[in-house]
Amino acid sequence: MGLLVAIALSIAFPLVVEDSTVTSIAVYTLSFTATAVAWNIFSGYTGYISLGHAAFYGVGGYTLAIICRDWNIQGGITLFLLLPLTGLVAGAFALPLGWIALRTQRHIFMVITISIFFIFQLLAYNLTSITGGSSGMYLPLPQWSSDLFNLPFYYVALVLLLLVTLVSWWVRHSKFGLGLLAIRDDEDRALGLGVKTKAFKLGAYVISAFFIGMVGAMVTYYAGLINPAFAFDPTFDVTVAVTTFLGGAGTLLGPIVGGLLLQPLQTYLTIQYSSVASGLNLVLFGGILLAIILVLPEGIVPTLSRRWPAWIASRKKRKTLEVLSLVSNDVPIAVSSDAGVPVSRNTTAERAVIVRQHHQLALSIPRRPTTAELPALRETTPKIKAQRLVPAAQNAPAPTPPGEVTAALSGWFCPRCTVPLWFKDDTHFCTQCGLTLSLPKRERPSSLR
Repeated sequence: MGLLVAIALSIAFPLVVEDSTVTSIAVYTLSFTATAVAWNIFSGYTGYISLGHAAFYGVGGYTLAIICRDWNIQGGITLFLLLPLTGLVAGAFALPLGWIALRTQRHIFMVITISIFFIFQLLAYNLTSITGGSSGMYLPLPQWSSDLFNLPFYYVALVLLLLVTLVSWWVRHSKFGLGLLAIRDDEDRALGLGVKTKAFKLGAYVISAFFIGMVGAMVTYYAGLINPAFAFDPTFDVTVAVTTFLGGAGTLLGPIVGGLLLQPLQTYLTIQYSSVASGLNLVLFGGILLAIILVLPEGIVPTLSRRWPAWIASRKKRKTLEVLSLVSNDVPIAVSSDAGVPVSRNTTAERAVIVRQHHQLALSIPRRPTTAELPALRETTPKIKAQRLVPAAQNAPAPTPPGEVTAALSGWFCPRCTVPLWFKDDTHFCTQCGLTLSLPKRERPSSLR
């Protein structure tokens, strides 16, 4: 239901918000989030940090621009149909490059990816007959109305985000994804267990490049211009990596949460503070990221998934003792009192009220029993039949023990309902709420060991 509500709100967003600036930010946010999800398919699941995926982002953009120039394609919806082709071209480039780069290990692989990025950037500057050099290339203008300029790009970016998220979910829950996670944990051991590590890594690398090439082509069409500085931005990979780690690398929702938070924040800081001082927006942006990393070092999604149950438990004041009932009438047990006789509930209730006021349930058991206080259990059987433990109901009364048992233990009371505890050997049992406590063997008196 939450997923359906989020999709419905995303679809209705550009129809409700008419501000072109806001919808433009939304287009870049969805595109950037889709890029982070695609990057996470490889780097998040395998643990190989790639800082050269901007090369495939630029390859996708240049592929669309070259196709429009050489095939004389006019602007319109037709260019959106060419996005899968740009992704295939980016994947084709990623296949030999990944085969070479993935022959190395993690840190060397990171350096090689940076080298690949700068090689593509230099090629874009120098191959002027193909890329236009530093002047760049213009793409055809869309043919729809200027009032609806952002609307098609928004929905295409949303479809790309949903598609890459679906693929990421499939990878995460498939045998292929299990192999990628095994590589991230211990690649040598995964190889020893039969995982085809080279094929798995290369496959994830190509899938990631395919979607990033599609996003690069769509953003290039939206911008209307492409040049080496735009297509091969050195801050692209760093921002994508920070976004993924901010949300939670290796998780399904981590890149989405990071992208939806980071890109609007970066745009807001740029609009508000870039005119005040040059680079001030980057300083504030970096400071916020450092603060978040210090507070949430594992990422937002993993941290919340770990702390949320604990917070819910504290809100509900969940009991620290697990209540289990011993369902049987065959076990002879005895009631606890100070003199071997039943104790009135009023006396124990007064003692329990003081304990509860200090929120210390453990103090309702005041002291350990001694050998002198333990009665002789001569009529009880030394063997106890194996019982099945089931959770006790909150207010359901426990089975009443046999009436002929009169042995007692001094000073032991139920921490929940403040009635005397019955006991058999090392098992203490409350007849009111079903709480079962076991006395450790080292704390048992010598007569019961």
